[in-house]
Order: sequence, then structure tokens, then C-alpha cells
Amino acid sequence: MTPISPHRVGRSLSLGVVLGALTWAAWLGWDRSPSYDVITDSVQTPYVTLQVLGCALTVAVATVVLAVRAHPVAGPGGVAVGFWVVWTVDAASHDDTGLFAVGAVLLAFGLAAGISLTAATAVGVRTAIEARTRRRTDGR
Repeated sequence: MTPISPHRVGRSLSLGVVLGALTWAAWLGWDRSPSYDVITDSVQTPYVTLQVLGCALTVAVATVVLAVRAHPVAGPGGVAVGFWVVWTVDAASHDDTGLFAVGAVLLAFGLAAGISLTAATAVGVRTAIEARTRRRTDGR
């Protein structure tokens, strides 16, 4: 087993932070107007269900790609940190009650759980594929 270079860990973490922040900006950072959500049949602000689902899917894809192609912990962890920081800063800037802190804590736990599960699954699939490929090339 080859040792993991600190440079690779730092690069993966940095890339993850940038991807997490960009994901928030692309899906959630630009919309502040109330919208009618056809799925829930209600007016929602600031995000509608499809925005959140698209955002979650994008976070999952970024997590899988970084877990498989970069570093399996630093990359996905960076996605969570980048997303969480920009969401928290934005929520704090729009909240006079201080309740953004509750949302930030809940988001941190949700991101940690979701990204851990997604990254672990991606790494498990990659490991299984590599083992299968090795068995085929070994002639078994």
C-alpha cells in the first residue's frame, strides 16, 4: 500500500471546498424570491423542493467523484465544509433571530451523514471493481 502524500490530501480537500461552495452558489445562492412549489402545493421561500433535490444530487455526484478519483476522506469532507460554510454565512446574514445556528448544526449533521454514506459506498464499489479486475487479469 502506497502512503498518501500530504499534497494529495490538501489538493483534494481544497477542491472539495471549492466544489461544495460552488454547488451552494449554483443551486441556492441566487434565489431569494418566494415561489410556488407544485410538489408540495405551497409557497416556499427561499428554496423550492426541486432546487434542494438538485443541490443534493450535485453534492452526491461531487462526493462520489472526489471519493473515487481524489482522496476518499479529504475530498468529500471538503465538499461538506465548503457547502456548510457558505450556507451558514448566508443564513447568518439574513437572520435576525439567531435560529440560523440551529439550521447550521442540523445541516452539519446531515452533510456528515450523507457524505460519509455516499463516499463509503463509492469507495466500496471502486474496491470491488478493482478486485474483480485483478481476478480477471490473474486468470482466476
